[in-house]
Amino acid sequence: MTDKLSELRQTINQLDDEILALVRRRMVLAADVIAAKNGGAAYRPGREAEVMDRLVAAAPDLPARLVVNLWRQLMTASTALQNDSMTIAVHCDAMAVAGWHFGGFFTTVGCDDLALVRQAMEKGADIALVPAGYESEMAGWLLDEPGLHVIARTPPVAGSTLVPVWMIGRQPADPVAEECTLVARHGTGGPELELVVGRHDSAAEDGARVIGVIASNSKTD
Repeated sequence: MTDKLSELRQTINQLDDEILALVRRRMVLAADVIAAKNGGAAYRPGREAEVMDRLVAAAPDLPARLVVNLWRQLMTASTALQNDSMTIAVHCDAMAVAGWHFGGFFTTVGCDDLALVRQAMEKGADIALVPAGYESEMAGWLLDEPGLHVIARTPPVAGSTLVPVWMIGRQPADPVAEECTLVARHGTGGPELELVVGRHDSAAEDGARVIGVIASNSKTD
């Protein structure tokens, strides 16, 4: 091993130690945030979207996917500090995304179809993951369930190899700067889902419902 290579590896080891120390400090601060929230919701997808947007913009020389992958795990670990008992109902086609997004910190219930995802939510699951391609079925479900909302679309980076997934929860997502509104309605061919750019709380006419206002997925590599 050359002296130059040894020196480079030593520098990398030192940086790794510094990064680890900062991660530990971040987790301590996350615990302080939990105390300050005084019982507020543990999982805040709107807040996470704002953090991701800021970090990706701050490092334009890095692939957006790298930044998102790193902070995804940090954010999930912080959420688990507050509530590690969340249960996630996951459609079978969204299992890979569930592992990526939640990092194995929470209980997942695998479901072979959307009907079983719906049953899992009825039995008390906190969040449901529904893959893209099931928008009509999801719209029909949420038209019947005013207590459920689409709270995010993940992964947030366009072009990811992971299947895009809709995330459904029991509380609306926090407002963020760049949003889109999801409107469900009964169309001539069955339930339909319309995506409208921006926040439009009154976009639903008779027989329709705003089923979520979520952060726009505008990040790309």
